[in-house]
Amino acid sequence: MKNDKPNNDNHIDSIRHTTHVTDQGIRFAEFELAGDEQDIPLQDKRPNHQEQEIVNPNAPAKNPLIVKPQQPLDMNWGEDFRYVTKEQQFVQKARELAWHVEDEAPFVAFKSYWPTYDQMASDQFKWYFYWREEVRSGRYPDTDLSYLFVYFYELIHGVGWSDPLQGYALMEQAWTAYRKRYAKLDTYLREWLYDFMIVHGLDMPIWETYQRFPRVLSAELKEKEWKRRFSLQPVELTWELLLDLLDYDVEKSRFYQEKGRKDLERYAPKVIALVDSYWAKMKGQRLIDRFQPRPRQVKRHLFRSAVYDHGLYGRTVVLTVVSLSEHAPLRSYITGLVRLTENKLRELRGFKGRLRGSEAVEPEVEEIITRYLKKEIQEQMEAERKQSLPEVQIDTGKLRRLQRESDQVRDMLLTEEAGQQEVEAENSQPAAEIVTDAGASSGYGGPAAINRRTGASSKGHSSPKSAAKNPEVFQAVMDFDAIIYEETKVPEEARNEAKEQEALVVTEKEETAIAASEDEGTALAAPESKEPSVPAAGKSSEGAVVWNMDGLDQEWQELGERLNLIHLEVLHALKSGPNRTQLQRIAEQAGSMPALLLDEINEAAMDTVGDLLIDGESIADDYIDMLETLKSE
Repeated sequence: MKNDKPNNDNHIDSIRHTTHVTDQGIRFAEFELAGDEQDIPLQDKRPNHQEQEIVNPNAPAKNPLIVKPQQPLDMNWGEDFRYVTKEQQFVQKARELAWHVEDEAPFVAFKSYWPTYDQMASDQFKWYFYWREEVRSGRYPDTDLSYLFVYFYELIHGVGWSDPLQGYALMEQAWTAYRKRYAKLDTYLREWLYDFMIVHGLDMPIWETYQRFPRVLSAELKEKEWKRRFSLQPVELTWELLLDLLDYDVEKSRFYQEKGRKDLERYAPKVIALVDSYWAKMKGQRLIDRFQPRPRQVKRHLFRSAVYDHGLYGRTVVLTVVSLSEHAPLRSYITGLVRLTENKLRELRGFKGRLRGSEAVEPEVEEIITRYLKKEIQEQMEAERKQSLPEVQIDTGKLRRLQRESDQVRDMLLTEEAGQQEVEAENSQPAAEIVTDAGASSGYGGPAAINRRTGASSKGHSSPKSAAKNPEVFQAVMDFDAIIYEETKVPEEARNEAKEQEALVVTEKEETAIAASEDEGTALAAPESKEPSVPAAGKSSEGAVVWNMDGLDQEWQELGERLNLIHLEVLHALKSGPNRTQLQRIAEQAGSMPALLLDEINEAAMDTVGDLLIDGESIADDYIDMLETLKSE
């Protein structure tokens, strides 16, 4: 449509203005300039004056150049132009494929930094959904780490489980199955499981325990682990966990670097547990109760480093944390205990120099630590001394050879002695006849009877060749020494069994007995056991040891129930002071060692009374009165 109208808005008569209107209601303006305006001079502008437009009130209104469309566009801007994040796309597709299963497919490698379904090829897609069904069924085929992350992302967003406890269990089981191959899983799954507990309100125990805190572990999990370990009975602190609670770098100590590393790493955590048990017994208040810091609130980001849609549970959550590691009084006290431990170890090991800063420790606590470390170091030094002794090894082959040579020497001596006796018998024939007649009248039955009576013994003490050459020799020998020989003979079965024994242990006494048998020409008797017979438990040389517990406190009655009768004998022997001889005798009868028996008593005392009952090899002066009713009946 074309609309021509005169130009009333211009002061130049040669300009023609034409307006075009299309079918959609859009208007276009068209201007035509005539050619008569070439020599028309331009108006001069007045300087320093603002030009004002002359408005004629009777003139018609101007039409705008841009007009609005007559009909509105049919468009939903909120839906058609909404931005969908990568995480939201993943969650939407994960819910669509929540129960999708593929048939058995071959494994295909898959490696991606932020793995999702969109990054999988068709064969990778088939393997993942076959593998996922295997994992849900409790079978864990070998696979790549990227497949595992996709599976964990699904569990985080609620895909594959109907109850939060089920989702937590599935995540933990998959972590356990694959963590040995992929150590990187520990970095993420510790934190993701903790976040899963938070968003679903689960009160689950900490499954993972730490020997050393990982560098990437969050502060919230560190504090939670410290609180758990301080709440155990006894306190379970490792050297690595203890280092973060100290106000000084103990590993830079000269004692630690030169000779005290093993001692400090071994005994410092045990000293903390010892002091905690002492305060619990004496004051009814443990370290975590005595130095309980105030809780504080911290902001935690959920599911870090995961493909996570924060629209599901939010980006962050506010937690209430009890910060033990940053509580100054607790750190100061534990630092003082470790400094005191190092000073005592320096003293016991003969190391010069002492550290300052242990003055905050109470005198009674210092005494307990001193007695404990003294006992432990003495026992350790004694064990090291025993290990340094040379080990005695017996050559069983050489021992059997010596035994054979001894048998040969004995047979030779018996043959020589038999020859001498034969000569004497020939010189004193009447005496032999009298003896023979007397033997016959007394029931021995003459030479034949003697042969029958001594046949077995002759086989056991002479070689077959010598018996074949001199058959009369044995008659003469047995006539003179028949009764004595029968009393000292060694049965053939026992002798053969001793020769065939594979492992023989010979002491110095046995070797002496072998040498004596070679000189005297007697048979080698079986060694007798020198171990003393163990008497009935609780029986001493005087009688049974009884401890009357009436009137004692509950902890002492518990101690009496923990100790057996051998322990009571030890306490009875030490009532009047150190008695190493009696202590050694009791230990030998019990088949143990004195140090072990004393350790068992002190361990039971620490668990019940809260202190060491025996100091060195004597009963502590503070508790000697408690043993007045310990008597031997």
